[in-house]
Amino acid sequence: MNRLVSPKCLKCPTFRAGKCTGKTAKRLVATDAPFTRKDKQEGDISSVFSTFSGRKSAPLPDRFRDLKRSLTVGFEEEIQKSWDDLVESLKVRTEEVATKREAIIPQLNFSDIQAGNVAPADIEAIRRTGVAVIRGVVPKGVAEDLLSDVRQYFDGHAFKGFPSETEKKVIYESYWSPSQVKARSHPNMLATQSWMNQLYRADADQKIDLSVPLTYCDRVQIRPPGDKHFGLPPHVDGGGVERWEDNSYNHVYRKIFQGKWREYNPWDLTGRLDANMNMYEAPGGCSVFRAFQSWLGLSRHGPQEGTLVVHPILQPSTAYWMLRPFFKPTRKGSLDGWKFSLDDEEGEIYLHGANPGTAQEHTPDHHPHLNLSETMIPYPTVEPGDTVFWSADTIHGTETVNTGKNDACVFYIPSVPLTPSNAQYVAQQRDAFLKGVPPPDFPGGLGESQFSDRAQVGDIQSEAGRVAMGLDPIKANGKNDELVQEINKLLGH
Repeated sequence: MNRLVSPKCLKCPTFRAGKCTGKTAKRLVATDAPFTRKDKQEGDISSVFSTFSGRKSAPLPDRFRDLKRSLTVGFEEEIQKSWDDLVESLKVRTEEVATKREAIIPQLNFSDIQAGNVAPADIEAIRRTGVAVIRGVVPKGVAEDLLSDVRQYFDGHAFKGFPSETEKKVIYESYWSPSQVKARSHPNMLATQSWMNQLYRADADQKIDLSVPLTYCDRVQIRPPGDKHFGLPPHVDGGGVERWEDNSYNHVYRKIFQGKWREYNPWDLTGRLDANMNMYEAPGGCSVFRAFQSWLGLSRHGPQEGTLVVHPILQPSTAYWMLRPFFKPTRKGSLDGWKFSLDDEEGEIYLHGANPGTAQEHTPDHHPHLNLSETMIPYPTVEPGDTVFWSADTIHGTETVNTGKNDACVFYIPSVPLTPSNAQYVAQQRDAFLKGVPPPDFPGGLGESQFSDRAQVGDIQSEAGRVAMGLDPIKANGKNDELVQEINKLLGH
C-alpha cells in the first residue's frame, strides 16, 4: 500500500515550519489515488547515457521495422521531398549558428519579465532556438550564499555521485540540502518558470495550467577546473525510443511523419501530456513533462569553462533526427542523395542514437547534417543568480573539459507545469522529501534520510514554493477550477 503524509499535517503551521514532533506528523494515511513508486537501485547520472554506461547500440528487434512502417505508410514520397527540403534548410541554419556562436542565444533580464516588458522579438528568438539565458533571477549575493552553504553540507557527509570512482564528485546525488530547497522555492525562480512555461500552447481541452509551476527536484553540479569526466555527449532527454514507440509521443511529431516538417510546431503540447517517456523504467528515466530543463548558476563560468552546450536550431533539427532512422545515404560519406528506407545500411534496424532505457544521443556519424562539431554552442558567461533554459527537444551536452580556474557550479531546477500526471509525481516526491530519500525518478537508497541537517519544510521560501512541492493546495482562479479541484484531490488536499 502506498502512503502519503496526512492532509491534516499539511495544514498545520507547526508541521510546515519543520518543527513538529507530534504523533500526527508521524502518522501516514492510505490514499485511493493511483500513486506508485518503485524504488530504483542506487547509482549516479551515468546510467542515463549509453556513452557513460559503456553500453553499445545493438540492432533493434523486428517489431521496430513494423513500427517505422506504420508511422510513415502512405507518406513515403512526401517524406522524401520533405527530407530534401529539410537538408537544404539545415545548411542555412547550421551556417548561421556556426557564424554567430553564443550571440545567437537569447538573453533576457528577469526584471523585464517581472515588469512585463519582454520584447516580442526576444520571445520569437526563444521559440526559434529553444534556449535562453535569464539574467538576475536570484540576487547574486543570495546565490553565492547558497553555494557556500551547500559546500558545507557536502563537506559534512559522504555523498554518492559521478564519477563514482573518485572522492571528488562533479554531480552529487543530493536533493534535499537546505540550499537546493531554498533555490527551488525562491519566488523569482518560480515566476521565471511560470513565464517560460507559457511559451507553449495547449488546447482548451488539455488538462494543464502553464502559469502554475511545480517543483522537480534534481541534482547539484560542482565541476572543478581540469575536469574531463563530465563531458556529456549531445543528447535530448525525455526518453529514447519512446518518441517513436509510444503512440501519444509519436503523435507530437505527426506532421514530420506526414512529410510536412515546416508545419511541425515544437511549442504545441498536443500529445506531450499523455506521452510515456519512460516505457522501460530506465534508471535515469523521467516520468514528468518538463517544459524546459534549466539550472541556476551559482558561480561565474562560461565558454571553455565546463559549461552547457546546446544546438540552438529547434524545429528543423528535431525534424531531422526524428526522420533520420528512415533515411540512408546512396553514396558513402556524402551528405547528398539520401533515400527513404525502413532499414539501415546493413539491413538492420536502428533509431540512430535512441536505445531502450537511455537518452537519445546524437553523433556526427549518425547525424552528419547537423554539423555538431560546429553547432554545439556554449552558453555565454553566467554570473551567480543567472539561469539558463533549454526546451524539451533541444539537443544539449556539456563541454569536454573545464579549462577555467573556477568550479562551474549549478543547481538543476527543471521547469514543470501543472498537470494531473505531474502532480501525481509531486505527491510521491513530497513524500520522499519528508523522509529524506531520493525522489522517485532518481537512483534509490537511503539518500539523506539520516542527515539531521537536511532541508525541512521550513526551508521553503515562499507560498508558491509550498504549492509547487504539493504541501499547500492550489488556489482556484476561476479559469481552471475543475483542474485545480482534481489536482488538489490527487495531492491529498
